[in-house]
Amino acid sequence: MARLAGLAIAIGAVIWLSTSTGIRRFDSGLFLRPVATRMMAGEPYDPDLIAAMDRDMSVVLSDRVCDYQALQDLAIVRSALAETAFQADDADLADTRLTAAEQAAKASIVCSPGSPRAWTILAWIEHIRHEDTPLLRTYLRQSFRSGPYEGWPLLRRTEILLALYPKLDQSELADLKQSVNWLAVKNLSEYIGEQYVAAKPEARLALRDILAEAPERVQKRAAEIIRNGGEDIDLPAVEPLGSRPWK
Repeated sequence: MARLAGLAIAIGAVIWLSTSTGIRRFDSGLFLRPVATRMMAGEPYDPDLIAAMDRDMSVVLSDRVCDYQALQDLAIVRSALAETAFQADDADLADTRLTAAEQAAKASIVCSPGSPRAWTILAWIEHIRHEDTPLLRTYLRQSFRSGPYEGWPLLRRTEILLALYPKLDQSELADLKQSVNWLAVKNLSEYIGEQYVAAKPEARLALRDILAEAPERVQKRAAEIIRNGGEDIDLPAVEPLGSRPWK
């Protein structure tokens, strides 16, 4: 799948380079979908090329047809470009790109209020800018209600909920537990383990309590990732370190 996504974005880039002058609305979807898909999968991309493509892909914002998926993809592309700017320590560029991503996400929601990726991007932007606000909690609720089990929003939302712990209310705690359990169902124990290693002590306790009720295979795989990351966790189905020194 990764190779197919890479091929798709490469083909899209070649077409864009050959037709970038006078690009049509129909063409923009061709570029947006493979680019956004690759970014959500965490695959590498050329930020300079994508930034140049963004100027043409943004025609969806002025289109008379309200294409929420294209706008949602544009928001994903722009949020990924914002992350690239953060990594380069360019705060001004990052802020500009956050504003651009926010514009696309809000436009997507206008077209379709049930757009979980757009709500998640708005929550992510609000969290980056202000850490925790009532508006952030609203965005998180809308993201969960519109797509509780959709992969990319599920991952992003879980990261934010863990960052906010222990300030979560009972409803948000239930959302966190349901999210972690669903990650386990989707065989993403590695991700849960990685989040545990990166989490604050209070959030680790919450994750530990949720994992303690998960199937044995989930507990063991999460513990393996956590221990590979230089940390440890006490789970009912996992043998404590050093308990059998002859092994």
